[in-house]
Amino acid sequence: MICLLIVFVLNTMGQTAILNSDRTNFIDINKDNANEFTEKNDNFIKDINIIVEELKFMYDLDQSIREYTIFKTFDKCITDSIENLSQEKQREYIVANKFKSDNLSKQIYEKYIYPIDETNTKRLIELIDKYGFPSLSRIKKHYECQLDKEFNPYILIVHAPVKYWDELKQIIKKEREIGNLNRCEYGHILWHLNGRKNIQDMLDNGFTLVRDENGLETLKAIDCE
Repeated sequence: MICLLIVFVLNTMGQTAILNSDRTNFIDINKDNANEFTEKNDNFIKDINIIVEELKFMYDLDQSIREYTIFKTFDKCITDSIENLSQEKQREYIVANKFKSDNLSKQIYEKYIYPIDETNTKRLIELIDKYGFPSLSRIKKHYECQLDKEFNPYILIVHAPVKYWDELKQIIKKEREIGNLNRCEYGHILWHLNGRKNIQDMLDNGFTLVRDENGLETLKAIDCE
């Protein structure tokens, strides 16, 4: 797969416009960061297969261990079949199969899930530092194999420990500015990193409130580019 990346030095003000063949718009970045941007993008394309393999492992681990606390099984066939049931049937199953002690679920989170979240967050920051943010939109441009429809690396940031939120907000702001994630991805992640307190984070970044025939308003991604 060939990706054309053209860099133009516009003027002496230290600004560089990068036109990526995968995007139709220009992205203005500081000239000093142009080489870093190009190197990370080249590395991302070159190593896309091993990047996705590791991200899929991290994602599957994140999801399977959380699903176990709900369904008490790691069997994907069983969990998928339950998730395809009506909401009422799902609730019936979950209630009938919940842990006998609430303390056990709490212990699983404290001893297993939270430490995994910490490990995944540290590793994701390392990957971003080397390759730029591996957003799903960016992966799909270069990864030639089929992806599971549920797979999305952003969930790893959503589950990042609170102590990393400020650092991650700075990281994704920079990554958005250079085009490594789209508006909707940025807005949704920002909403999570701000504690899910204000949907304005999403409304300012590609989402719109849509009212249905019953008057119910839902958020929909409309303008993501």
